[in-house]
Amino acid sequence: MGRQILYGVIAAVVVLTVFGLGGSPYNRVGPGPAIRVGSPEGGAWSVMTVRVQRANWFQWGKAELTGDHLIRNVEGGHGGGQGGAGPAPDGDAMSTAQTHAALVAAQLAAGRAPVSAAGLQVSAVGGAARGSGLHPGDVLLAAGTGGGALTPLRAPADLETAIAGRSTVQVLVVPHTSAATWGSAEVRTMPVARLAGTEAGPTVSVTAYPLGPVEGPSAGLILALARLDALTPGDLTGGRRIAGTGAIGLGGGVTGVGDVPDKVRAAVKARMEVFFVPVWQRSDAVAAARGTGLRIVPVSTVSEAVDRLCADGGRAPLC
Repeated sequence: MGRQILYGVIAAVVVLTVFGLGGSPYNRVGPGPAIRVGSPEGGAWSVMTVRVQRANWFQWGKAELTGDHLIRNVEGGHGGGQGGAGPAPDGDAMSTAQTHAALVAAQLAAGRAPVSAAGLQVSAVGGAARGSGLHPGDVLLAAGTGGGALTPLRAPADLETAIAGRSTVQVLVVPHTSAATWGSAEVRTMPVARLAGTEAGPTVSVTAYPLGPVEGPSAGLILALARLDALTPGDLTGGRRIAGTGAIGLGGGVTGVGDVPDKVRAAVKARMEVFFVPVWQRSDAVAAARGTGLRIVPVSTVSEAVDRLCADGGRAPLC
């Protein structure tokens, strides 16, 4: 009888172990690595990530007891890796974040308020346009005449309207300076005839800094700040280790993202000094950073983040 009980216990342990190690329908979300971007003179810019991994039933039970972050797995969503805001992020979100960050930084570096349009990206330059100074990869953000406000370009028809009946036109250009680098925005005055052979479309793709397999929109704010720092003299970090999270729009506004507490914990682990967060998520960030010494800085725009950096030791012409 005793042997039967022993065999029963062993069988139950084996069954529970096999079941517990089996995959559950949940993913564990936790702090991921800090990814450094740019090359500031003194401090550092770091994009914070979260790590999403499939949980077995034992890990699910532990998370339920400890209050760790779990999300239900969605077919085609996160099964592992790094990134962001939920179980099924938009596959184009990182590309959009890169484009917004580079374009916003290019305009702020030129002392201009960002236009709320991605513009038109030049794909080919032929005929008389070869003398326009435009090159494939350049982004045409806005156009108009001297003395007036430039009109944002959202479609080829907008450019056609801007140049109709005119001999010259002013164009706000973000130049493609090398293989994967775009410079500060420039207003160029050029003969309309020089634009005749330019092919440009509304599908705009610009890279601030490659981030590999990282997904989601939340790197936008730090990518924009790091790119802006690279485009201007001085050191916007003020010698500090700067991290943060926040999606950005084409106008430079900062919007909310997911997994803020886990990104704060990642910043603490990476020994960051300052963490930027969307102003609406300040309380989550402050709670996660309590007792760590990490300084939480809530912002609503990229320009506000620049102002906060300047007020706290940043050295740049923008300050």
